[in-house]
Amino acid sequence: MSSALLNQLPTLSKYDPGESGEGSLDPLGLGALADRIADRLVPGMRARMSQPRFVTLSAVGAHACQPLGGLISSDGKTSFELAFEWLVVESLVQHPARDRLAGVPGSQKAQRARAAGERLSPANYLAGPRVFGFTGVYRPFSVDSRILDQNGLPGENAEGLLRAWEADQRLGGFQFGESGSLGANLRRNIEKSVRDSLTKGHSTAPLTGALVANVAKHLAPTEAGRHERGELRRLITSEQHPVRHELSRIMVAHLLRPDPWPTQRDLASVLLRHAAGSTTRAALRSATAYESCVTAIEYAFRRILQHGSSLQGGVFSVDQAAATPGIAELAPHVGNLVRRAVEATTELDEGLAMDVGSALGDVDRGFTAHEFVEALIARHQQVQAGKGKRMWIDEIKHGWWFVRSPYRRDWGVLDDEAWTHPMRIQTLLGFLARTA
Repeated sequence: MSSALLNQLPTLSKYDPGESGEGSLDPLGLGALADRIADRLVPGMRARMSQPRFVTLSAVGAHACQPLGGLISSDGKTSFELAFEWLVVESLVQHPARDRLAGVPGSQKAQRARAAGERLSPANYLAGPRVFGFTGVYRPFSVDSRILDQNGLPGENAEGLLRAWEADQRLGGFQFGESGSLGANLRRNIEKSVRDSLTKGHSTAPLTGALVANVAKHLAPTEAGRHERGELRRLITSEQHPVRHELSRIMVAHLLRPDPWPTQRDLASVLLRHAAGSTTRAALRSATAYESCVTAIEYAFRRILQHGSSLQGGVFSVDQAAATPGIAELAPHVGNLVRRAVEATTELDEGLAMDVGSALGDVDRGFTAHEFVEALIARHQQVQAGKGKRMWIDEIKHGWWFVRSPYRRDWGVLDDEAWTHPMRIQTLLGFLARTA
C-alpha cells in the first residue's frame, strides 16, 4: 500500500455526539427476525436465561415486598425489586458456598463493592438494573408464566410456586403469616430490610447477620428443592404454548442425558425428527432455513473484516475483500439460501415470510465475489445508519476501506454450521435439565 494511501487513513477520536455507541451487535440487521422465529419456538424465554430458580427468587421478593409496591428510593428510580436484588446478591457473595455465584447477575459488582468496603447502591450496582438484574433478565418468563404481573407483583401462579418453595425450605407461614413461624419471620425481615434500603439509598442488611445467612441458604439459585423443581417444570412445560410444550416433551423423553449438549443446529435436527405437530415442525424448519442463510451471510461479513485486518494498516480494497477465503464459494449460492429461508417461513407465517423476503431482498440473487462484498458493505452501511451508529469500517477513498480499531481482531472460529442467533431451544433444554 502506498504512503499516499496511508496518509488518507482517518484520524480516530472520541465519537461524534450523535454516534456515541459503537453498534457492536447485529451488523447486518438480521437479529430481529431471528427473535420473531424464536418466539414461535420458545415463547416466554430469552437466550440469556440459564437458571429457572431466579423466577422463584423474583416471586419471593414480590410477595415479601408487596407493601412497598409504590415506594421509590431517593434517587427517584430504585424500586423494591432492585433493593431486594441487592439483598440477595450481597447475601450470596457473603456466603458463596459451592457454585452459588455462577450465573448471578451483579455478583461481580457485589464482590468489588465488598472488597472496597461499600454496600450495593445505584452508584455501584448494574447499569440498567431493571434489564440486567436477575428480576429483569427473567421477567419475560416470570410474566409469561404468571408468577409476576405487569407491575412486578405476585401473579396468579405465584402461590403454587411459593407453596412448593416453602415446603422444601421448611418455611411454612411465609405466604400467609402464621404468627411466630419461620416463614413469616423471614418475610417480615426481608420487607423491613428492603424498606430500610430504599429509605437510605443503599443495601443495609448486616452482612454478618441472620437475614443475610438465611437469604443465602434459602435462595441460592442452584439449590432448588424437589417440590420447587417440580413446580418450575410444570410452568416450563405448560400447554399454554403448544410448540414449547411439544419441544419440552421431546427433550424430556430423548435429550436429558449427561452427554454434552448438541449445537443448536443439531438439536433442531433431533427435535424435527421427533416432532409430530405441524406448527412445531414448521417452526423448526423455519429456524433451520433462516439461520442457515443469515449465519452464512453474517459470517461472510465478519470474515471480510478479519481478512482486512490482516492486511497492512487494516486497509483493504473491495477486490482484496473478494479474495477472503470462502467468499467466492458462497457468493453464487446466496440467492438459493434466501429463497429457502423465505419458503420455510411461509410455511410457518406468511407475514413473517414477507418480512424475511424484504429484509434479505438486497442479497436475493447469485453474486460474483466482488458484487457480494459490495452488497454486504452497502447492507452494513444502511443498517448502521438506521441505528444512528458508526460503521465498523470507514471508507477512505472509493473502493477502499479501513477496519476500525474495535473490530480489527480475531473473530474466532466462524463455523457456518453454528448458528449466529440463539433460537432459545438450548435455553429450554437447560431449564428442563435444571428442574429434573
